Amino acid sequence: MATQRNLSLPFILALILHLVLFGFFGLSAFLKPKTIAAVVPEIIHATVVDASKIEAAAEKKRLAIEKVAREKAEVEAEERARIEAATAAVAAAEQAKIESARAEVEAIERAKVEAARAEKEVAERAKAELAKAKADAVAEQMKAEAAAEQAKAEIAKAKTEAAEQAKAEIAKAKAEAAEKAKAEKEQAKAEAAEKVKAEKEQAKAEAAEKAKAEKEQAKAEAAEKAKAEKEQAKAEAAEKVKAEKEQAKAEAAEKVKAEKEQAKAEAAEKVKAEKEQAKAEAAEKAKAEKEQAKAEAAEKVKAEKEQAKAEAAEKAKAEKEQAKAAEKAKAEKEQAKAAEQAKAEAAKAKADAEKAKVEAAAKAKADLQSEMEAEAAAEAKANAQQAESEKAKKEIQQKVNNTWIRPAEAVGHLKCKIRVKLTPDGMVMNVEIIESSGNDSFDTNAEVAVRKASPLPVPKDKELFNKEFRSFTFIFDPR
Repeated sequence: MATQRNLSLPFILALILHLVLFGFFGLSAFLKPKTIAAVVPEIIHATVVDASKIEAAAEKKRLAIEKVAREKAEVEAEERARIEAATAAVAAAEQAKIESARAEVEAIERAKVEAARAEKEVAERAKAELAKAKADAVAEQMKAEAAAEQAKAEIAKAKTEAAEQAKAEIAKAKAEAAEKAKAEKEQAKAEAAEKVKAEKEQAKAEAAEKAKAEKEQAKAEAAEKAKAEKEQAKAEAAEKVKAEKEQAKAEAAEKVKAEKEQAKAEAAEKVKAEKEQAKAEAAEKAKAEKEQAKAEAAEKVKAEKEQAKAEAAEKAKAEKEQAKAAEKAKAEKEQAKAAEQAKAEAAKAKADAEKAKVEAAAKAKADLQSEMEAEAAAEAKANAQQAESEKAKKEIQQKVNNTWIRPAEAVGHLKCKIRVKLTPDGMVMNVEIIESSGNDSFDTNAEVAVRKASPLPVPKDKELFNKEFRSFTFIFDPR
């Protein structure tokens, strides 16, 4: 526009000058003095030209030309002053826009830096928390495994101690039974020798009373002993269960189940074998003693009394042994039941620990999966934004190239770097040449092409627009 204005002004002034000159020529021709030519035959007349008039006309024409030149110079000076004032105003406005754009760009850059720093801090904090959670999960797993091994060792130790205790109790019971049988046998022999002349009925009555008393006494003793053993076993089992429950929280459920079944089977087999062995030994011993008593009674006088007494003693002893065995079996059953309950509680605790371990592992796995998915989504989004950004830049370059008109002064391969500030709908707010091509006409036409191409094609993604297209630079290189 400025170039067209500069070209039209001289043309108008030249046209005015030509019109003025034509006017002066016409005026001079109109103002020439009329000469009356008299026709005189055979006489040659000479025309006298007034030189002063010619000089006056020439001077007048010169003055008119000078006046037109002065007016033209004044008009040109006024036009030049007006153009310079307009140029200064435009430059001031452009400078103000540039300062405003620069301030806005700096604010945006600062915001981007702050956002990047905050995002980095959040990412580092999340990674640290994830690493801590993983380390805690590994520590819990190691702790659970150590507790499982400790519980397993405690169970094995308890099983060994229970087996040793049962074996010692069986040996002790056998020894006590043998001693008692021997003592009773000696006592029966002495009593039979001293009271051989007693009445058979009296012997029977005494034997019955004694057997009854011994039976009651044995039953009371067995009951007291069984009760004491039961209380002791219950207390020991409770303490043991409490200790095992605290230490066996992390034991594997499948191992506990297998050990439970194995221990149950072993205990059942052991109890059954010991019961059968004790029963067989008692039967053999009773049979031998009965035969021996019968033989001794047959040899001595009044064999019936000896036989009755021996039978009563054997019956009382058998009933006592039977009651004792029953109470012992009952105590062992209670102890086994307490051990089963302890193992069940240990299995439950271990199952809970396994469940917590599995849930922690699943949670850690889910967190890792979420993190990987978030990273993949972020990468996909970044790739999509990059592709969209490249596409928009190419479309902007193409649209600007289509609106550009090469000036006649632009010779050769020229290019310049332009900074453009846009609104979200692509409207051009400001254009600035930040690297000139070296040709003012080329740079001016490039700036005009960018403004004419408004609105420019920008991405619909607001985040991408704010990050790359609100204020961006590109190389204007038309070919």
